[in-house]
Amino acid sequence: MTMDANDFETVKQRIKDAIDLVDLVQEDTPLTRRGRTFVALCPFHKERTPSFTVYPDTQHYKCYGCGVSGDVLTFVMEREGVSFREAMEMLGERAGVSTEGVFGRGRGGAGSRQRAIHEVLEQVRELFEATLHDERVGAQARSYLEQRGLLDAAREFGLGLHPAPGRLAAFARQRKLPLEVLEQAGLLAGDGAEPMRGRLMFPIVDERGRPVGFGGRILPDPRIPKGEDRRPKYRNSPESPFFNKRRLLYGLREVKRAGTRRIVVVEGYTDVIALHLAGFTGAVATLGTALTADHGRLLERYATEGVVLLFDGDAAGRRAADRAFRELVHTPLSVRIALLPDGIDPADLVAIEPTRTAAERDAGRERLAELIEAAEDAVAAWFRILRRDVDLTDDAQVQRVAAECGRILAGVDNRARAEALRAAMAARLGLSPAAIEIPAAPRRAAAAEPEPVRPTARRPVAPTKHEQADLDALACLLAAPELGERLRELPGETAAWLDRFLGWIEQGLAAGRRSRDVIVPWLFGRCEDDADARAVLAEAVDRSARIRDPRQVFAMVEAGRVRQAARQEARRMRALVQQALADGDAARADELTRKYQEVLRRSGAAGAGNP
Repeated sequence: MTMDANDFETVKQRIKDAIDLVDLVQEDTPLTRRGRTFVALCPFHKERTPSFTVYPDTQHYKCYGCGVSGDVLTFVMEREGVSFREAMEMLGERAGVSTEGVFGRGRGGAGSRQRAIHEVLEQVRELFEATLHDERVGAQARSYLEQRGLLDAAREFGLGLHPAPGRLAAFARQRKLPLEVLEQAGLLAGDGAEPMRGRLMFPIVDERGRPVGFGGRILPDPRIPKGEDRRPKYRNSPESPFFNKRRLLYGLREVKRAGTRRIVVVEGYTDVIALHLAGFTGAVATLGTALTADHGRLLERYATEGVVLLFDGDAAGRRAADRAFRELVHTPLSVRIALLPDGIDPADLVAIEPTRTAAERDAGRERLAELIEAAEDAVAAWFRILRRDVDLTDDAQVQRVAAECGRILAGVDNRARAEALRAAMAARLGLSPAAIEIPAAPRRAAAAEPEPVRPTARRPVAPTKHEQADLDALACLLAAPELGERLRELPGETAAWLDRFLGWIEQGLAAGRRSRDVIVPWLFGRCEDDADARAVLAEAVDRSARIRDPRQVFAMVEAGRVRQAARQEARRMRALVQQALADGDAARADELTRKYQEVLRRSGAAGAGNP
């Protein structure tokens, strides 16, 4: 059974009524009250002065820097890079409003199955967390976390402990959890084995905070001499329909909550947690894989102040930096790279183990902060790494590097960015930019799926007098919607977008939406899939707030439209007079001239003279 259009609109409106835009935005973007509005640094473009404004009364936002605007649904679409349907389902879950059947699927559809998977993994996560904090069973694991200085973050990151063998399977049977999901998550094997038993468990969540997998770390076994434990230190959930490590970053949810805009990419779970505890709240980590183009697209949404890649200074770290550079060079991200001293992990610098003094902890934080601040531009860092293996005083090797640079740049879609990178690379090689030839055919494979939805910074209304008048007319309608009847009677052509808004306003009036604070959210709901229309509406809302007497302003718009129509008629009449004179028909020319002069008087242009 599916819902009709009215049911769809009812569900959408219930979701929007249940969610306050200020609360939603504030989860990711710190807001500051300014009178009746809230302002912030825009989450969609880099800026130093806050221009992103949230209007609580009308539940819409607008950035006066880049031009994006919208409501709760478009904010989620643009911030999370999801479709309208996904945004509505996400907000429906948050609001406790079911979207089942809204998009034409019955119970048991893909969306329901996906939610069921997250619910199953959340129950398992709760079991692991309860086991860790069990006074007796979790004592060893808690002691290990305390020694590493990580216990204080156990609750925030949802850390847990895999229980004794058989306990998870019994839990699944008791809760009637689908064993297939646990097998896909790498928690159960077909033979009943539990591959992560006894491990410290790190829940892996997507950027929406939903569990999609787990990472398990072995705990020290006192029976095995130090350095002789041959067990894999870490084990992650395998790839599955709901777990794709190429599109996940550990710690991203916490970064979003902290509102941090500069992201530091490290290599391990414990590094992320240690950095967050030390105040470096932009830390994330990949899940045992190199940075990918998918990671780059994910970072684009959140790292508005750039990305710092923090790698080990050993050979493996240098290879990771090289791969990351080749992937992220294709993105518009501002990327810098820092290499740690050999044998030092980020967690080693900032860990808050009980054995370290306060002075030692402060010194470690300062050292890490210095490393991050001193991180080099990605091109400079890449060439520094390259020089360890390549002699750039050798002409033949320089030519090979120049050819490699050209192949890397072939996948950069933005021409201006490609040229800027080519100039930077050429300078490092001591060549002119033209010496780096960029192949016509990109070597980079096309993305497996389309780019995420991105907000568009544009101002679609051309600043002509006629279009400005139409904007003023819409502003008057927002302040006094009943003026729509008079707008229908105006002479001359109306912008297509104004006709659309007038139709929506009439629908809103019919449904009892008669005040500005009610009609504006309704209108944003009508144009959630049209960035141009949202920009027009946001501009009109601004104007309506400055209008003291909408009827007086509308009367001026009416008078201007009448004059404009008269001028158009005058031009038509003048052409007819000239044609009559050319035909030698003096009588008709005199008659048309009298009509032409009358039209001129109506248009306010009588001083224009005779034909």
